[in-house]
Amino acid sequence: MPFFNRDSMEDSNKVLFSILNERLELLRQLDAEGDSERRRHIARETQNLHAPMAHRLGLYQIKTEMEDLALKFLDYDTYKYIAHALNAKKAEREAYIASFIAPLEAKLKAEGFSFTIKGRPKSIHSIYHKMQAQHCDVDKIYDLFAIRIILDSPPEREKSDCWQVYSLITDVFTPNPKRLRDWLSVPKENGYESLHTTVLGPEKRWVEVQIRTKRMDEVAEQGVAAHWAYKGVKGEIVNKERGDVYVFTPTGDLRRLPEGATVLDFAYSIHSDVGAHCVGGTIRNQNVSIRQKLENGDQVSIMTSPNQHPNADWLNFVASSKAKSKIRQALKEIEYKQASEGKEIIERKFKNWKIDYTEGDITKMAIRLGYKAVSDMYQAVATGKETIQRLRDVLQEPEEAMGPREHTEYVDKSELKGLAIEVDMNVKNVDYNLSKCCNPQPGDPIFAFVSVLKGIRIHRIDCPNAMNIRERYPYRMIPAKWSKKS
Repeated sequence: MPFFNRDSMEDSNKVLFSILNERLELLRQLDAEGDSERRRHIARETQNLHAPMAHRLGLYQIKTEMEDLALKFLDYDTYKYIAHALNAKKAEREAYIASFIAPLEAKLKAEGFSFTIKGRPKSIHSIYHKMQAQHCDVDKIYDLFAIRIILDSPPEREKSDCWQVYSLITDVFTPNPKRLRDWLSVPKENGYESLHTTVLGPEKRWVEVQIRTKRMDEVAEQGVAAHWAYKGVKGEIVNKERGDVYVFTPTGDLRRLPEGATVLDFAYSIHSDVGAHCVGGTIRNQNVSIRQKLENGDQVSIMTSPNQHPNADWLNFVASSKAKSKIRQALKEIEYKQASEGKEIIERKFKNWKIDYTEGDITKMAIRLGYKAVSDMYQAVATGKETIQRLRDVLQEPEEAMGPREHTEYVDKSELKGLAIEVDMNVKNVDYNLSKCCNPQPGDPIFAFVSVLKGIRIHRIDCPNAMNIRERYPYRMIPAKWSKKS
């Protein structure tokens, strides 16, 4: 039967729970199939994909059964050997557990705690893993079983009660301080809360003791699903997984990303360099773009290219804070690199042209060209949006005085009713601007100057800048005169 009541789950998590339920049911039925490559394939896939998924979600009961069954179908002899060893010493183990629990029960009852104590052997897979890690036989594993103390405590006293029980246990048995695991102060990412310690029991045998409350035990057994069954102190449902999407790497590692996460978010969760060079991915054997939104249970492969680099548009479709931070950081680095390249280009070209300039000249040039900062101008040069030739012309173009001549009033172009400028003796009604450095008046002798930034500028013949213009830009001077509009 299904392990969870699916109607009580959020839609975003239904897929994961369904996958795990179906896989567990499949494993339970594989005994009848007999030894086959298909059975071994399913066991390996469960070991690499589904059991880690259950672990990350805090579904330890499912995880344990999956791991034991996978071991059974992949290495039956070892599985049977460990199971036989545990069964052979079952009576001895139960007697030892009873002798270990007795003084603890008396101590806790004396202090007025409401509780239950369970003793259980470690899972077969767990013992197998310890045998591999410690290079020893099953009878040499020092903590083949664990004791679980489950307190019936109100929410406001949960942590303090657990620590008080820990203190009482260490009064009875000597603890191993290196084996203390505190998941009360900082719960695991999947919501798991418990206090673990290993103590030296009778006959100098090490025993693991887990201390938790009834609520914590429900969460530990059923993981995310149990969050819907409990309310916090303020009455809010405790559900740390809400709003997340769970996906897998090609090797079966589980990744948790915020709802709405894309392939690009997944790439950045793997590594910053993978994200920076991501060009797409593969989901269910189909190529997808970096914008593809992920769904629970997706197994994602990332495709990269050394020619791919972050751009500002990426910020519009990533959902994770890590991806956003890394993209902004990369954009800043790109901007800095482009600005440095642009500055070098300007320095090299101006040096070749034997043009002298100061930092103040560069700043004025950027302002005249409409850039908010000099670095923006440098970037434009590096990316080809701005030409060195235009910068040279702006630098060398005479800067007009901002104030009008003292002996005449300023005449705005809009006030020149009925008048026009005739340029080059042939073209009339040309769009122009009156230069502020000499403020031409109707009837004054004038000439036109083709400016880089301000189009055609009209100057008086005796303008203070006229001599400089004639010497440096004779090819940009055009004869002009006042005329009546036609």
